[in-house]
Amino acid sequence: MTIALLLTGCSSAVDGKAFREGAAPGASEAKYPRYKPPADGSGFSDQVLDQPLALPVEQSEEGCGWLESVKPDLQPLGLVSTKSSLSGCQFVFPGNKGAQVHAYHPYGWITQDSPVMEPVEIAGIKGRTYAFDPEPATFCSVNMDVRAYASIAVDAYDVTSDEAGTRAEHCELAKKVAEVLLKKFVPLAGGKPAPSTVQEPSAEALKNMDVCEVVKFTHANYAGVNAGREGAQKGEGPLGPTCTHEVPYAKAVGMYTTGTGGLEAVPPKAGAEVRNGQFGTLKARFEQTEEACALSVQLGNGQVVQVDFIGKKREAMPRTCVSAQLILSVSMLALITGEH
Repeated sequence: MTIALLLTGCSSAVDGKAFREGAAPGASEAKYPRYKPPADGSGFSDQVLDQPLALPVEQSEEGCGWLESVKPDLQPLGLVSTKSSLSGCQFVFPGNKGAQVHAYHPYGWITQDSPVMEPVEIAGIKGRTYAFDPEPATFCSVNMDVRAYASIAVDAYDVTSDEAGTRAEHCELAKKVAEVLLKKFVPLAGGKPAPSTVQEPSAEALKNMDVCEVVKFTHANYAGVNAGREGAQKGEGPLGPTCTHEVPYAKAVGMYTTGTGGLEAVPPKAGAEVRNGQFGTLKARFEQTEEACALSVQLGNGQVVQVDFIGKKREAMPRTCVSAQLILSVSMLALITGEH
């Protein structure tokens, strides 16, 4: 099982240079405890989340429409063929070596035992190399934190058998494919997002939407709020409908505005530390108190989607903004793809 968590990022600069590395303002250094990611890369990111999506996030043939454009870049690796599938965008290389690309999940906090879990840096981007199955399985993956709603992951394997080849060579292939993709499609590595990549929800994304489908129980699961579908409690706030997911660990409240006045029409919490910035390509605002953090994001039509994460256990407190951002990342991906 993987639980995906991301650290709060606020920046008005899309080039990611507004804050020094490791200084994403997820918590005030003076007032609030700072999250420290584990050295092996298994934890959620401590980098700002201010970048556009690099690749389409749809799990479909349309989501792999960029494959043709990357073929010349992969020729030095001996590319044999490409294929679109629901499980990922696939490549075949000489010697029965395969690679598969996923670009539709946030950078995840991996909690399960893994025989391989190591930090990696490719084309200046931080990430991890990992594998869940012990030997004799030889599968290997890299997962790169591209500071967007969705990370880029590359799995490498032998196409004929889970136990053929060696893990070391598959890890190396995954890193090489990832380097090509990062340099071609990720702005932080000098690339440009694939032309077909949709960066924001449509203007009609929230029309007639059940708020508990916008901020869904499965989205809250990523941040450790496992209340289940039956635990989702609908309500009505002064600005729009609300959906609350609550467990002894923490409470997550999703909301969207029925009005289109943008963030200016959403009053910040009284007494909160307020930070304005970016969430992907969208205008955003964080409001943090000692026990909670609300992230509000303005959509293109002026509506606002908000996740307010309230910690109830001590271990949740350093992760309030982290958790709000993570939940809203998953919600934003669902709004973009229309999968609820």
